[in-house]
Amino acid sequence: MPTSHDPVEWQRFVLCETLALAVPMHMHELRRCDPNFLTEIASQAATTIGSHGDALQFGGKQCAPAFNALARGLAATALIAWGGVTFQGLHWCTVPHCPGPDGDHPQPVEPNPVPAAFTSPLNVRPIVDLNLPEPKNEEAAA
Repeated sequence: MPTSHDPVEWQRFVLCETLALAVPMHMHELRRCDPNFLTEIASQAATTIGSHGDALQFGGKQCAPAFNALARGLAATALIAWGGVTFQGLHWCTVPHCPGPDGDHPQPVEPNPVPAAFTSPLNVRPIVDLNLPEPKNEEAAA
């Protein structure tokens, strides 16, 4: 937890804490997906982050999709990259209780074929912006 009142430190703290929760959840959801599908997810995430990554820092309508893309992209990458992925000092990989990027990661092997039922994006949840109606101003109506 940050010890100062610096907003940048607090933003980083909140981002890291929420990623520490969100990335493992996405990894669990994606764990049986085909590596080619995971590569596509990581690629789409990179595109979203490249387009809307500033929303993570400054907020705005694209903040939630950008965060979700970051978490999902890190999860997909952690599942397919040998040794996992490290971001802002946080490390995710397929080795349970891995101490970090320098931990003992087994050598990559040819993956087992994934059943066709797990190659489609069955668990992909769409993200939509909801446009809510403006509140009615009773004074303007009178």
